[in-house]
Amino acid sequence: MRGLPHMCALNRGGLRRRQTGVSLVEVLVSTLILAIGLVGVAGMQALALHNNQEAQMRSHASALAYDLADRMRNNVAAANAGMYDPTTASAQSTCYTSSGCAMGDMARDDMQKWISNVAATLPMGAGHVCVDSTPDDGTGSANPQCDGNGTLFAIKVWWDNDHDGQISVTGPNVERLTISFLP
Repeated sequence: MRGLPHMCALNRGGLRRRQTGVSLVEVLVSTLILAIGLVGVAGMQALALHNNQEAQMRSHASALAYDLADRMRNNVAAANAGMYDPTTASAQSTCYTSSGCAMGDMARDDMQKWISNVAATLPMGAGHVCVDSTPDDGTGSANPQCDGNGTLFAIKVWWDNDHDGQISVTGPNVERLTISFLP
């Protein structure tokens, strides 16, 4: 046995063994890559959630605008006479009796309900209806910028989509929906 080198001596004496495990550095690098990937996925999820909320608000605004358009089409004479004026909106209890109500009362009641629905459905929701040849303007119900020209009615709805306390009417976050129609 004297002529054979002892195995322990060979390992200790400078021959290297092959590495068979994973080093701590490799684990840290793979953990870092996984963390970056998860942060990216979380960012995409947040963006998708924001876009979904924006689409939901726009869908609500669209449904509200078309609701008022349908109400005006059901009361065409009052619409054409300019009785769907947001400044004269008021609840009319006579519209809920068996005798009914006059077309002007129905228009005021429709406007009151619609304005209440817009405020209740959309954050900082406000709306206006008017005759307007340039419907894609106005910064809110206090400044709808209706010119009174033309034959089309414009229903304008504003809301605070990003919950920043302000309504933006310029890109990239336009928080206004406008439809134009003939009653």
